[in-house]
This record gives sequence, C-alpha cells and structure tokens, in this order.
Amino acid sequence: MTEQIPLFPLNTVLFPGAPLSLHIFEERYRMMIGRCLRDRIPFGVVLIRRGSEVSPDDPWVRRLREMAGDAFELPEGSTVPYEVGTSAQIADSVRLDDGRFYLVALGSQRFRIEAIVEQLPYVVADVTWLAEEAIAPRRAELLQLTDTYARYWEAQTRAAGQVYEPEDLPDDANEASFWLAHRLQVDNTRKQRWLECDLSVRLREMASALRAEMGLLPAAHPAAADGATWGWN
Repeated sequence: MTEQIPLFPLNTVLFPGAPLSLHIFEERYRMMIGRCLRDRIPFGVVLIRRGSEVSPDDPWVRRLREMAGDAFELPEGSTVPYEVGTSAQIADSVRLDDGRFYLVALGSQRFRIEAIVEQLPYVVADVTWLAEEAIAPRRAELLQLTDTYARYWEAQTRAAGQVYEPEDLPDDANEASFWLAHRLQVDNTRKQRWLECDLSVRLREMASALRAEMGLLPAAHPAAADGATWGWN
C-alpha cells in the first residue's frame, strides 16, 4: 500500500533518528512546509542524484543572483533524486516576517518512491514504507561493530595523546547503524548505499570503514617518542 508525501530533494542523506536543520527560502518549499505544519504531516528527504537543490526562477534565488552578480552560479538541469529516502517530522520551526522558515526536523522512516504524482508547485510522490529488520539475527554483527567502534576511539586516544569520551552506540541494531551512519564522515554516495542496503550489510560496512580509519592513524602520539611537547597545528 502506498502513501502520498511531499518530497524535498537535498544534497544530503537523512537517516531515521537523525536531526536536520533547514533554511526554507524558496516559495515552493515555503508552501510545502506551511502545508506540513498545518496538516501535521512529514515530508520526504531524498538525496539529489542529478540537478540542483533550488529553482533558478524562484524570487529569492533571483534576489541572490542580483546581489551576487557574476559570482552567483547555479547548476543547470532538472532535479533527479534517488529512489530511497527518509521521512522527516518537523520538531521545531520559526517563520520569519518575509515568509522564510528556519526549522529542525527529525528523520523518521525510510521509504521508496513508487511514482511522482505531482511536479508543481513542489514534488509529491506515492511511496512505500520500508520495514526495518528484526535485530536478533544481527546481534553478532552489532557486537562486532560495537567492538570496532570502541577500538577506534582507543586508537584515537593513542594517536592524539588525549582521552576521548565517545557516545555509546544504541543497543538496538537498527538505531545503532543509522546513528553511526549519520556521524561517519563519508561521501553521500556511500551514505545513500547505507540508507538503501539491508541491516547486515550496513553493520559490516561501517565496521570496515572504522577499521580503515584506524589504519590511517599513527600508532602513538608523536610526543610519546621523545617526550617533547607536540600539537596538531
């Protein structure tokens, strides 16, 4: 069974449980956010596969172009999103006098786009919600990821010469995978893969990403070798 939701294509990947801060200035998205607030419905965040986040014909964009002159550049072409995204529930919002919004939303549930049913003034799609896997069969992968995460911060402590106090991973495997996927500094292509793939693949690949990062760290803080005072800068 499908459900219709408005879509917000962005150059970011939103994971369930992750926060998202937005400045809404385009007229079409002001309308969309106004509807979401009025009807208390979510909007869908999808990563842009090709195209631009903003329309060159939007009044606010034209104003930016006028202010910036030749320095203003906007990619050409229509926006084409990836098929899998995450719904976003608005947690807090401020509407400015000129109609713009500042808002904070939280990622809620993954979905797959089945069909685009409206293009104007903003995109509305039929989506199917993606169910999350039962966590019990993935307990071993979660324990491996948790162990790798702990060893990663131990390696950071040795390399930097200072003690870090990292946040604990959630006990739920799905929550842990999305929590860490949001925080790891990797490109959006890999984040999109993690959003789309199954839980087991996500847990294994994030553990592998942490091990790769550990491989780039020095074995010990340089000052430990000669007793000298040392800093990163």
